[in-house]
Amino acid sequence: MTQIQTLAERLIAARQRKQPLAPGDFAALQVLTRSEAYAVQAAVWQAQKASVRPQAWKIGGSSDQPTPVRAAMPEILFTGASTPQARFRCFGIETEIAVRFGKALPPRATPYAYDEVLDAIDTAHVAIEIVDTALADYAAAGPIACLGDSMLHGSFVLGDSIQNWRRLDWSTLSAHSFIDGQLVAERTGGHPHIDPFTLLPWWASSGALDWGGVQAGDIVTTGTWNGMHFAPAPHSFDSHFTDAKGETLGRASIAFSL
Repeated sequence: MTQIQTLAERLIAARQRKQPLAPGDFAALQVLTRSEAYAVQAAVWQAQKASVRPQAWKIGGSSDQPTPVRAAMPEILFTGASTPQARFRCFGIETEIAVRFGKALPPRATPYAYDEVLDAIDTAHVAIEIVDTALADYAAAGPIACLGDSMLHGSFVLGDSIQNWRRLDWSTLSAHSFIDGQLVAERTGGHPHIDPFTLLPWWASSGALDWGGVQAGDIVTTGTWNGMHFAPAPHSFDSHFTDAKGETLGRASIAFSL
């Protein structure tokens, strides 16, 4: 068994048994590069989903991380849904904007331009990413470990569609995150790139190539606006966005059943 397969199996077992890997456990397996971390992601996906192509992904990047990163998201929950609390070891909320593509962007030699990618988008949505991890201390484990662990992905909630999203001034939008009805984060213009769609041309031109490019119906969530916030055993997560006038543009919510 290769180190990639070994690590994939240990990550799956760590999540299922809620027995997270210590930083030394990950380091001992010598997965050191981004390409190896992606191979671990693929092995985890293959073990859990066989050959089924993902329909949803998360992408991310920042000023100190010039090359973006991505991970497949195994399931799509819809706002207002309920999911068992026992599925997760730790519970983090990220308030995000996600897009659903209305037409395919197949692989090609010339990179896709920003406007081409936006023209392929059907709808934009408020979204929640539920953060969970197989790592006992993700900060100490480091970025390659986090990438191998599917960028700390737990689950994904697709919320309300946002009307007239192409006309919005992203710098004036405020993101609000609630845990059990209590506001835990509020920030205006909080996306690392201000425009949450900045990385989508990379996704269409490079990030999606391993999966045959972008297909109609694909969903991509574009990163947190106001950070990652944890709770020990929440009953609900809620997110919404407001414009400069304080008017709500859309919401997303998820309940956790006992």
